[in-house]
Amino acid sequence: MFKRVKKNWNMLWPLLALTVVAVIIFLERMGVAENFLKGDQEIAQNERTRPTIEIPDTVLFVSRRESNSADFASEMEQILDDMRQSYEIVYVEDVEKEEFGEQLAQYHKAVICFTDLDMMGEQISVLSDWVKQGGCMMNMATFDVCSNLQVIAGKMGILEGADSYGSVSGFYVDEEFMIGAKNRQFAYDDVYQSSLNVLLDQDCQTYVYAMDSDLPLLWEYDYGKGRFVIMNQTMTGKSARGILSAAYSLLDDISVYPVINASAFYLDDFPAPVPSGNGKYIKQEYGMDISNFYTNVWWEDILDWEDKYGIVHTGMIIEDYSDIVEEPFTRTESTERFRFFGNMLLNHGGELGFHGYNHMPLCLENFDYKGLYDGYTLWKSMEDMEKAITELGEFSSEIFPEQKFTVYVPPSNILSQEGRKALKESMPGIRAIASTYLPGDCVYEQEYGIGEDGLIETPRITSGAIMDDYTYLIAFSELNYHYVQSHFMHPDDVLDEDRGAALGWKKMHENLDQYLSYIYTAAPDIQNVTGSGMADAVENYAGLSIHRTEVENGIRFDLGGFYEKAYLMVRIAQPQEGRTLTVVGGTCEPLTGSLYLLTATQSHVEITYE
Repeated sequence: MFKRVKKNWNMLWPLLALTVVAVIIFLERMGVAENFLKGDQEIAQNERTRPTIEIPDTVLFVSRRESNSADFASEMEQILDDMRQSYEIVYVEDVEKEEFGEQLAQYHKAVICFTDLDMMGEQISVLSDWVKQGGCMMNMATFDVCSNLQVIAGKMGILEGADSYGSVSGFYVDEEFMIGAKNRQFAYDDVYQSSLNVLLDQDCQTYVYAMDSDLPLLWEYDYGKGRFVIMNQTMTGKSARGILSAAYSLLDDISVYPVINASAFYLDDFPAPVPSGNGKYIKQEYGMDISNFYTNVWWEDILDWEDKYGIVHTGMIIEDYSDIVEEPFTRTESTERFRFFGNMLLNHGGELGFHGYNHMPLCLENFDYKGLYDGYTLWKSMEDMEKAITELGEFSSEIFPEQKFTVYVPPSNILSQEGRKALKESMPGIRAIASTYLPGDCVYEQEYGIGEDGLIETPRITSGAIMDDYTYLIAFSELNYHYVQSHFMHPDDVLDEDRGAALGWKKMHENLDQYLSYIYTAAPDIQNVTGSGMADAVENYAGLSIHRTEVENGIRFDLGGFYEKAYLMVRIAQPQEGRTLTVVGGTCEPLTGSLYLLTATQSHVEITYE
């Protein structure tokens, strides 16, 4: 039999649902059900529909013998969790030959999380027969050249090849397949021998190609009643999630998964005292000192972007640039620049949040900076951190009495567990932490969701004004994966050579404007939000669950955790020419090709295509 090592949490809901129903019935009989359900909480939280129940229909095949297999599986687990797809993991070493076909028949989709198909032995034929009978299979990474690959290659749509590897220096994507792909190539830092040289059947539908050779890197091929979706490129990390999730979505005739639908821009260290730094490039380019440059050039450009693209900014307040980590925490007396820039930002529809009393990350002396942040001073105690946060709150509220401060950005995106606790205890109004989506040394890396302590995780994805190839790749990936964009910059980027100061502000401005143009060409209707708006969008997204039911020429699904409105990505794999899309319970807007953005206005939605 299979050895199932992980089940999706949705499988626990039947027991929980029965328990909840029993409790409510008891309370109703006691005459207190209505008060129990409403309590003192916000109605928005209580009027959400209940989480839905879905039986796993995807199996992830993993190998203990292949070193990268566990990493591939871990990445796919995160993707499927975010897409609200139920799944189970099976180790290929535990598969028993006699029961493989029977057990495989329980699932509709399979994901191969290893590269050496020879590990499946004779079961490779059982797998291909399962596809022929209606199963759908994809792989996570380029297959090894091996005997079983030759056995199954023709069934995957490969006419010739699959016995050697070609060089890949980057890739491009069919513009009808993913948003943001039009006229865009994504170059690698190096050239890799990482993809099989293949000649495909003309019935294959190819979506991703090698940049220089047009070698197919992702294609689908119908085999019998089922489908193969083949990744001919090993893509890993968060920048690969857009393509991997898009590949997975091809396994269903109609694929539906929740997205965030939000675009946010943060100005870290703003408002703050005039930053220190090397002003020589400003002097050379504009003949101004730092203070006048920010007022007359930089800030005016920020406002121009708001007018041009409809974006709103969230400024993250720094009270002082000292390295003080023990009380007393002296109140900053000069507030003119805070008031000027802060009120201007608020008057343009923006928002203010907290960055820190100073720029010392909230980390105690047991925190290891790994020799990378010698200029930072560690805090002596939790009490000192809490008092510094309290001082920042009192200072900010005194200047901006009408502003609710609900978002916190850690200095340098570094935050310890003790610092998070101190933040929550000393500043209960904080709802969200906006750190970074990408990994890095010492940083607080986040996924979109809600933490165990109730704080909403709203990571930023891109930063600065250099805007290299990787910046565009991760932005492209997240537009297609979460339908989200989140960027931050610092006023003093223009003073720091490591962040592009030597380019000059005119070039930095040009880079940023090109990036903004790319985002709003790819996703012109994405919602522009502040930091708290991003928190609202992530909270709504994180609370959703989906129960899907296939219907003739379409799909019906129920949304658990639904309140007022939800956003979902819809991919329709069927040929669309001459067919009409009908949606009950929401509206669908085309994004590109077979991809749509669904706005659900009811918890019960039905999509048909006939």
